[in-house]
Amino acid sequence: MTAYYDDLPFAYGEADEPTDVDGYATAVARAANRLRIVEDARAILAREKAGPRPTFDAGTLRELLARPTVPAYRVEGLIPADAGTETVAQRKTGKTTLNLNLGRSLITGEDFLGRFGVVPLDGNVGFLNFEVSAATFARWADEHGVDRDRLFVVNLRGRRNPFAHPDDLAALAGLLRSHDVEALFVDPFGRAYNGESQNDAGGVGTWLAKLDTFARGDVGARDVILSAHAGWNGERTRGSSALEDWADVVVTLTRGTDEDDPARYMRAEGRDVALEEDQLVYDPTTRTLTLSGTGRSRRVAREQAAVAEHVEAVLDYVRAHPGCSGKAIEDGLDGRAAVIRQARTELVRQGLLVAAPGRNGGRAYTAIEPRPTSSHLVPDDLATSSTSSYRDEVAGTTSTDQPRPAEPEAGSR
Repeated sequence: MTAYYDDLPFAYGEADEPTDVDGYATAVARAANRLRIVEDARAILAREKAGPRPTFDAGTLRELLARPTVPAYRVEGLIPADAGTETVAQRKTGKTTLNLNLGRSLITGEDFLGRFGVVPLDGNVGFLNFEVSAATFARWADEHGVDRDRLFVVNLRGRRNPFAHPDDLAALAGLLRSHDVEALFVDPFGRAYNGESQNDAGGVGTWLAKLDTFARGDVGARDVILSAHAGWNGERTRGSSALEDWADVVVTLTRGTDEDDPARYMRAEGRDVALEEDQLVYDPTTRTLTLSGTGRSRRVAREQAAVAEHVEAVLDYVRAHPGCSGKAIEDGLDGRAAVIRQARTELVRQGLLVAAPGRNGGRAYTAIEPRPTSSHLVPDDLATSSTSSYRDEVAGTTSTDQPRPAEPEAGSR
């Protein structure tokens, strides 16, 4: 076995004869130098690709408070300023329509959904459209009256995903920046994401960090709106919870729990945002959505539907038992007592039942003749004609229930 000594330019072999190692030492030095050159070259190339080192947004609290004040919200009470917004939607609930309504309000400053004040953009709206064909998206946006010169659309359905290719993403950032994009919509997450699994929290979190760097750092956008499909239960985002952790506010679109309920509902929660579920109303002629403001959530809608189902039974019972008490009506009919009481109250309100003083301080109920038509037996607040229009829009028909021309991508709204 050969022994090496650092202080001698030779080694002793088995024959104990010195062997010159100068050539070996020189070769090692040269190889090490080549590796240093490669490492330095890689570091230089990485710095070139990364671009100039960004300055940090930092300062003392006093310095931060001394900055010019900015509005707390982009959309008052719904979307904070400089926020990441996630729109979670069940299938066929009008996700793209909602985004177009929001985009138009951001451009014009008009109230969003007819209810929420908006601080308008100085720049433009950008839309990364991964889901709807270019022609269909353009038609929908134009029918809603979006400014033709201030909405910049990149149609990516069926094309290479730029989030999977750094050079493509850099080119896309330059394109969006050149069009002064201040609010960026990405629709939907499932197609924009280039990781192996949407359920991988680490992968999704890394992608979301990349999205923020791309949108805010490279593009210069202030508002990022990311759409995502709801999971199997229709209430939460499909995939990792990292999506909802990323968002400053989560806006959720749902349909009624009853298959016969044509309405669509919206709620929102997040940082300084808590919007209770309410019903959306849709105008198919302008593709305009408004929030009803009635507080008619799915729960309320179910209760109202249950009342509507019982009003005729209550009326029939009273006709058969004139002067009966409220307790007798509840005992004589199937169903929850609370629902039967609400149906009875509704009939009194409409003047179809009369409540007179009865025994023991109670009430005695009598029906009014003539018998009303069945259309009069529905509570007034259930007669929301506008909801049928929204149902028809999602289903692909007009409010007159006449089939409209087939839309190539009607299933992607």
